[in-house]
Parts: sequence; C-alpha cells; structure tokens
Amino acid sequence: GGSMHLYFPENNFYGGNGIVGAQVPVGTGVALAAKQKGDGTTVVCAFGDGAANQGQVYESFNMAKLWKLPIIYLCENNRYGMGTSIERAAAVTDFYTRGD
Repeated sequence: GGSMHLYFPENNFYGGNGIVGAQVPVGTGVALAAKQKGDGTTVVCAFGDGAANQGQVYESFNMAKLWKLPIIYLCENNRYGMGTSIERAAAVTDFYTRGD
C-alpha cells in the first residue's frame, strides 16, 4: 500500500486510493479544478500497470484529452499487476501507445 492512504492537500498531495486505478479519475478531477482556477498547476497522476486496463482509467484519459487538462499520467510498469504478468492481462503491453 505505501502511500495509498496518505493525503496532504496543504502540499497538493491528494494521495492514492485503496481501489486499483481509482486515483486516476481523482487526479483528472484535480486537473479539471486547476484548469478552472487558471492557477498554472500541472497534475502528475501515477498508477501501476495493474490499473492500465480499468475503464475509469481509459475514460479519464479521454476526458483529459477532450478538455485539454493540465495532467501527466505516469504508468509504473513493473510487468506484473496484482501478481499477473502483463502478457496475460493486456492485449497491448506497450501502455504508452494507448494515447496515440
């Protein structure tokens, strides 16, 4: 778990989440708020390869692109999500190409 339950908004750290991939829509929402405030903030949202096939992750990517949100999605690919190799869990294992 590590940082999944840390939350420190005074330093703009909105933590993770106990649900795989749930931090991605949260980060997208923080980026939407930053855009609406116009404060120049860029959000960095990290997730693991185990979350890469979650529908909420795809939808967040789509909304961020449509709305031109100030967000960087960072996928930590250790090749195993929840103990399953990416070759067994994903048809496309080059996750960086999903934004093409």
